[in-house]
Amino acid sequence: MEYIHQSTYGHAGGFHTAKPIMAMDRARGHIYDMKGGRPDTSKPLYNIRDNHAFATSFHPGGESQHAVFEIRGDKIHTTPNHPQHNPTAHVLEVRMQT
Repeated sequence: MEYIHQSTYGHAGGFHTAKPIMAMDRARGHIYDMKGGRPDTSKPLYNIRDNHAFATSFHPGGESQHAVFEIRGDKIHTTPNHPQHNPTAHVLEVRMQT
């Protein structure tokens, strides 16, 4: 399981050190919300296909036919279909939990 953290380019230290906001299981192709500090694996918020994340019916905004995130290595970028899309500032960091 990999954990997704808030990130901003140019921020001292490279990424925020707060708790993860989501968890990603690439093998299963899902991104989960965090509940009580643990991934809520019963309801995946996003399905991953070809390095793109699509909202599922469990997402508060409902299912989406358009990718809202693009996964590029250890970074997740919003796409133009994401409601708060900002190509220079809205980036998430992917890290393994230690």
